[in-house]
Amino acid sequence: MNCSINDIAASLGLSRNTISKALNGKPGVSEKTRKKIIETAVAMKYRQFLSEADLRNEPHDGSIILLTKSTAQTGFWLSVMEGIKKAIEGTGLTLAMAMMSSEEILNAKIPPLLRQDNIRGIILVEVCNADVCRKLLTLGVPIVSVDAPNNAEDVLEKIDVVTMENRNNIYNLVMKLIKAGRKRFAFAGNLASSNTSLGFAERYKAFTEALRDAGLEEIRECSFTEEVTIDGVINPTAAAARIKHFTQLPDVYICGNDWTAIQIMRALSSEGIKVPETVAVAGFDDIPDSQDMIPSLTTIATPKELLGMETIHCILSKLKDPKRASLFITAATELKIRESTGGIS
Repeated sequence: MNCSINDIAASLGLSRNTISKALNGKPGVSEKTRKKIIETAVAMKYRQFLSEADLRNEPHDGSIILLTKSTAQTGFWLSVMEGIKKAIEGTGLTLAMAMMSSEEILNAKIPPLLRQDNIRGIILVEVCNADVCRKLLTLGVPIVSVDAPNNAEDVLEKIDVVTMENRNNIYNLVMKLIKAGRKRFAFAGNLASSNTSLGFAERYKAFTEALRDAGLEEIRECSFTEEVTIDGVINPTAAAARIKHFTQLPDVYICGNDWTAIQIMRALSSEGIKVPETVAVAGFDDIPDSQDMIPSLTTIATPKELLGMETIHCILSKLKDPKRASLFITAATELKIRESTGGIS
């Protein structure tokens, strides 16, 4: 039987609330504590992962490692994982997870688990650092990245990429908002990190292209592209302190993902700024929290389970034919208009 959140809390001597925050990617938990909680959850088979001991002791035909960032948005990678689990059934392969901290990603320090002889493939989710990919390639196993490193053509020639269409719906959303009378647009999302993905950069490009085509420009003084972040994630308290000193608010924040959008909404709310009456906000990914926000968050839905399933198909294909060319698979996305952008259609 899988363990519960209460079991993990009892094991670590932490509150159930702290465990829940860590497993759901919410703020208020340090990176060190979050990593320990998720490692414990893996060891106790929460979410049906195999631990490192399981990999050594249980009979199987090899293991696929899901490698993610210790502060990654849990709502995203857990959904991707569900697709991986569905596609891996009946293959004789098992699934395990490894995590990297921001410092480990920056220094391309690969978890020891990935060096075991029975590893048959690696799936990257929210680990988009080119140097990490280059080091993983030395292990000689198939690598599939959900999204991909930015500005790393040499890496893209050697790994498979399963990603989402990042441009069209951002462009369309910006145009809809302009048609509805919004003129001042800002962007929120870390574009300066070495772990910034190709998809994230494409979303920003689509945002700026839509403004250019409409004869507008980004209100850069209001954008959050690298400042007031903790580990690349917008800190709502610091963002609110900066918003307080804006000479004029933007009409819209287009955000690189839902989690960033949620932090922006919290920052605006703390300053008494109404969404969407004063500032409209939109995200990307359609994580579960996006519908639970008040107001609910306009977003662009990605087929997360499908992305996970396709990663396994890529690995199986590469194991069958190691010399085949690398694949770049793109899944369609869907614009979900909700309350946070007001009355647009």
